[in-house]
Order: sequence, then structure tokens, then C-alpha cells
Amino acid sequence: MHDLVRSTLKDMLPPGLVRLLRPKNRSPDAWGAVRYGLHGLRLPGGRRFNFRPSIPDRTVCKQIFFRRVYATDQLSRAQEIADFYRACPDPLIVDAGANIGASAVWFALTYPKAKVLAIEPDVSNYELLKSNSSAFPSIVPLNAAIAATSGTLYLDDPGRGACGYRTAEQPTDHSYAVEAMTLEQVIAKSSGTPFILKIDIEGAESDLFSRHSEELNRFPLVIIELHDWMLPRKSNSRNFLKWHVEMQRDFVYAGENVFSISNTIRPVI
Repeated sequence: MHDLVRSTLKDMLPPGLVRLLRPKNRSPDAWGAVRYGLHGLRLPGGRRFNFRPSIPDRTVCKQIFFRRVYATDQLSRAQEIADFYRACPDPLIVDAGANIGASAVWFALTYPKAKVLAIEPDVSNYELLKSNSSAFPSIVPLNAAIAATSGTLYLDDPGRGACGYRTAEQPTDHSYAVEAMTLEQVIAKSSGTPFILKIDIEGAESDLFSRHSEELNRFPLVIIELHDWMLPRKSNSRNFLKWHVEMQRDFVYAGENVFSISNTIRPVI
């Protein structure tokens, strides 16, 4: 209950007051601090990150830029992951469910030599993703959904707003058609060595992991939000968990995300 009250108050208070009340002992990112501006976030180097005046957008920004939910420095294998990145001449990050671009921009700032393929199916989210990533040549925005098979899916809002759009195989009265791309097709949009696969696709991970793909296990680090809490009695995470066990990877739960770490990470030669 305390966490719920605290979160609600933060969403109601002006950003300036939230900043003053924020604890000072948070671990900063090496590339610098993010600050609230009049019309979004101010990033290092004079760059800006825009978001809509809505709770979902503000929540996404808070989680990624201030709570650092994708940071690996809290992991016991953090040094191993950092060593892989430093040794790799062309690391590739796939951001599946890129939303308005917060995670893609955070990855681009944190891993500046990596190429970031940011895939987002919703048109309005994608337009912000494209705008926010324009100052980062390493980010490649893709307007599509990621899935086990290519083709057409239908995007709908089940009532959770811009951060909760879900794909389905059949249309509804309020859905619209979107392109579906496989992980192999996404990777083909760029060259590089798989490094991080981030997945936050509102339950569609059940479909993504329903088909065996050699590409999945090529990523030393997979960061995924599972959605059994949102889809009760569906065993939605079953396919991911089955894959994870078969690949004999480490399973680390941190906040809302699972960090799936390969146990066959090898130095890049």
C-alpha cells in the first residue's frame, strides 16, 4: 500500500517538486543526468526527449531514465556483460516494444557504439519514437510488431493506453492491421553482433517464443517483462520459460523484468 500511495503522489505532483523530493543517492548513468524541462526531458548534449502529457508516458520515462530498469550494473555478472560490450566491435541491440523511444534512447546513450533496432507497432507511439531518436544515428526505428511468424497482425487497446497496446491474429471493431516481423527479419535490417534483446510486448512474448529460433539464444542478454499478472489463467510466460530452461541460461528477476543471461558468453575475437 505504501508503494501505491508513493507512486500515485509522484504522478500527481509537479515534476519540479518530484525532483526535489527524489533521494540523492541514486546511481547515475555514466553519460550524465536527465532533467525535466518545460516540454519533456533534457538529455546530455543539449538533446531533448519529448513525451505526451499523460501518466503512461511519464511512467515510462520515470522507469527508464530515473529508475534505470534496464541497467545491468546491479547484476552479479555485470562485469562479464560490460567486458563483452567493450570487446565487441559491432554490438547489436533489439528493442522490441520500443513505445515512444525511451528505452532505445537510453540504450543508445549507455552503449554508444551499438546499433539499436527499435520496433514499435502503434503509429502514434512510432511517430514519437522516430522524433526522439532522430538525434541518435545509431537508432533504427521500425514500425511493426515482432512475432514468431511474419505477416499481418491487428493492434488494439484493451484499455491500458499508449503503453499497453496488444496484438492479435484476428481483428476487432477497434483494431487496425500492422506488419508482423520475425526476429530474423528485424536483425536483417542491420549488421552486427547480437548483444541485448529487450522485450516488452504486452503478452505477445507467448507467441514470440512459440517457435524455435537460433537467433534468440545468440543474444548474451535478454531483458523481458512477463505478463502473467495481466493475463491470468493463460500461462502466458510458459513458452519463454521453456526456452530459457532449455538454453540453460541464468534467470535474474529485477523489478518488473527478467534478465536472462547466457552461460556461454564468449569474448568477441
